[in-house]
Amino acid sequence: PKDDTTEECVGGRMKDMDWHNMRTRLEALYVLDNALTGSSEEGLRLVQKKEIDSNLNYVVDNGAGDSLSVVFTETIVLVKGFAHENSLNQFAADEWNQSIIDGMYEGIDEKWMNLFSASEREKTTFFIWYDGEVHQNQKDGNDGGRWLLGYAFDTYERFREFVTEYYSMEFDNNFLKKLYTNSALSDLELAELTAGATKNGCNNLC
Repeated sequence: PKDDTTEECVGGRMKDMDWHNMRTRLEALYVLDNALTGSSEEGLRLVQKKEIDSNLNYVVDNGAGDSLSVVFTETIVLVKGFAHENSLNQFAADEWNQSIIDGMYEGIDEKWMNLFSASEREKTTFFIWYDGEVHQNQKDGNDGGRWLLGYAFDTYERFREFVTEYYSMEFDNNFLKKLYTNSALSDLELAELTAGATKNGCNNLC
C-alpha cells in the first residue's frame, strides 16, 4: 500500500519535465523491472511496455491504485495520470461527473485522445500533452497528482534511491548509472547488475 512518503520518494519537488529524456528514463525503469520480475509474477510488474500502432506506450502501476501511462509518438508525447487519492478521481466521487474528465482532454486532437480507450480515460486525474509546449487543463488549480511524473526520474540519484528501496536491493553503481543514462545494457551487464536478485513481492514505494 502507498504510504505518506510515496510522493517524496518518487518525485520530490517536481521541476520542469525533461521531455527529451523521458523515454530514456522510463525505458531504464522498464528494463530493470523486466529483468527482476519473473513470468509468474505479472501481478508484481511495475512497468509494462507495449506498442500502439507505431507508437510506444509505457504504463507504470505502483500496485497501490496509482498509475502513469505515457505514449510517445513521432510528434507528440501524451501523459495520463491517475492518483487514486486525488479529489478528481471520479470512482471515489459521490456522483460521477464526466465533464471533469472530458475537460482534461479539451483541446487535444481526437486521434491522440483515442489512443486511450474510453475505459482507460475514465481513470484520469490529470492529462498532459507535449508538442514542443506543455498543455494541461487543470480543474480549480488541482494538478491531478503530477507527482506521478516522478517515475520518469529527472536525476540519477532519485532513480537509484527509488530502485534500491523498491526492490530492497543494492545495485552496482556503474552499471545502474549506465542503464539510467543509456536505457540499455548488454546481456552480461544486465545479468551482473541483477545477480542474485529476488523480488520480495513488496510493492511499497518507500
